[in-house]
Amino acid sequence: MKNILDLRFIIGAFFSLVGLLLVLYALVPTASGREINVYGGLAYLIFGLLMLLLWFFFPSRIQEE
Repeated sequence: MKNILDLRFIIGAFFSLVGLLLVLYALVPTASGREINVYGGLAYLIFGLLMLLLWFFFPSRIQEE
């Protein structure tokens, strides 16, 4: 079983969630007229997915006892 306490998983899950929320919020028009930078949200999402891919394909070298 993969270690979900690995820092790559935690960082990846956080940035993916925040990036997804920012992208979705940027695509919905608001009554206040505030604009959210969709490129910032995409950057967060890409970084988060990259960290999750690193966590999935390159397991930790620390031995669990």
